[in-house]
Amino acid sequence: METACFEISGFDAVYDEYFDMVYRICFVYFHGHTADAEDAAQTVFMRYLEADNAPAVGEHTKAWLIVTAQNVCKTMLRRHHRKDKELDSAAEKGADFEYREVMDAVMRLPENERMAVYLNLYEGYTAAETAKLMGCRENTVYSYIHRARKKLKKELGG
Repeated sequence: METACFEISGFDAVYDEYFDMVYRICFVYFHGHTADAEDAAQTVFMRYLEADNAPAVGEHTKAWLIVTAQNVCKTMLRRHHRKDKELDSAAEKGADFEYREVMDAVMRLPENERMAVYLNLYEGYTAAETAKLMGCRENTVYSYIHRARKKLKKELGG
């Protein structure tokens, strides 16, 4: 019985440390739809709880959760054929206008550019780490970020 308690408390530590990050990734994928992002984030943690090969707390856990979040979101999007919509009011709570405007513009970027910008600029991953997480080359990440910055600069007026 003690091992079950240990596993749950280990899970609680992972959940507490990484839920916000996983939710933000899902939020980016679902263009600000909070209900879909919450469903996806919960699915990611259910997979973590049920996985035989899920890593313990640490950097590998973070990477595992990011990749799993991306895969869950892509699967959900394929299944439901979602359409882009505006950010809902829940995403706007407590945020100033400038932040909402920038996040809204980021949400309209193509998926690869959006994820490269998010992982690199918001989560602090290097281009090499972002490339590993996205399953592409480092130079491709630089291209995604460069294109995204040009689009954001044009849309947001410098």
